[in-house]
Amino acid sequence: MPSEINIMTNPLVHSQNKVKLGVMAFNCSHGSTVTNVPEAWAMTWEDNLALVRMADQAGIEALLPVGRWKGYGGQSNFNNRTFETLTWAAAVAAVTRFSTIFATVHAPVVHPVAAAKMAATIDHVSGGRFALNLVAGWFQDEFDMFGVKLEPHSERYDYAAEWLTLVKRLWSEDSEFDFDGKYFQGKGLWSEPKPLQLPRPPIMNAGSSEMGHAFSARHADMNFAMLRQKDDDSDKAQIAHLKRMAADLGRSSQCWIHVYVVCRDTEKEARDYLHRYVIEQGDEAAVDNMIRIFGAQSATLSDDVLEAFKFHFKAGFGGYPLVGTPEQIVDGIARLTKLGVDGMLISWVDYLPECRQWIDRVMPLLEQEGFRLPLIAHSS
Repeated sequence: MPSEINIMTNPLVHSQNKVKLGVMAFNCSHGSTVTNVPEAWAMTWEDNLALVRMADQAGIEALLPVGRWKGYGGQSNFNNRTFETLTWAAAVAAVTRFSTIFATVHAPVVHPVAAAKMAATIDHVSGGRFALNLVAGWFQDEFDMFGVKLEPHSERYDYAAEWLTLVKRLWSEDSEFDFDGKYFQGKGLWSEPKPLQLPRPPIMNAGSSEMGHAFSARHADMNFAMLRQKDDDSDKAQIAHLKRMAADLGRSSQCWIHVYVVCRDTEKEARDYLHRYVIEQGDEAAVDNMIRIFGAQSATLSDDVLEAFKFHFKAGFGGYPLVGTPEQIVDGIARLTKLGVDGMLISWVDYLPECRQWIDRVMPLLEQEGFRLPLIAHSS
């Protein structure tokens, strides 16, 4: 019987680094950048494999795929080519040794009995490095392919909570059980093997509405937040509110955010490149479709905020900008840690060379400034 691995060993949750790092969205064409530049991420398995090995060897804590089933149109047809995340995670788990491997799961399209079994399988393949990013769902165009109608927004998180309750029971209970809920019913439910991690694999949720915040506070170990970016004080208050909601329930929850990175030798070079891929060659049609769908179906941001966020959606799917020299990038990370950010999931325009640059130029500075432990100590 395999030895049990306690959740305390998972680098995602219990890394001693002041700022934890991850790479996201590279299982999708164009990653997180809605642009028509020729060097935008084409997304092949060979490049995915090279990237996960590079990140894993560098001690980056998390590798997170985006759950996407169809693109957003426009010239780029942003995200139209994607690898499914559970099968992706199993393959990535087999070729890595350190990083936590996520799968992003849409609760409305994956039955909890199947999800529990697949997650446990990946946890065994990885040696206890699996994590679940649970999505309640918001893109009805995708779910139309499954013949699934999304619940009204007010009920989506009730559905997700029941889904997760059932998964947790399948991960933990040693005897068959019957389940008779509002959304799921089943007899003689059972799943073996259990995940290696105890009490269970870590859970992330990106709910950004008030209902999503409440769900994350009650059920997730990590809230993946979209900062409003009005000013540092409002972002700090947003993060504090998320953590306080969990604390009021007797729980602790990390706050992770998405950052899009443009790092160059000079600030001017970085700003010029950002202008090129966002302003000069951003895919206006695709981002307009994205904002229309996101605003109508996610209840995350108001229409006026979404319109103001158009630049950030093209630059990196609404992420937080880290743009400039390696030193300026580190200064930006220092500011984010002061706001209460625990971890950052990174995207770039062209992942392979820019991740290499991050490892060679930015991570040594993070170690010098005390935000990261040296790799040899970090991985021991």
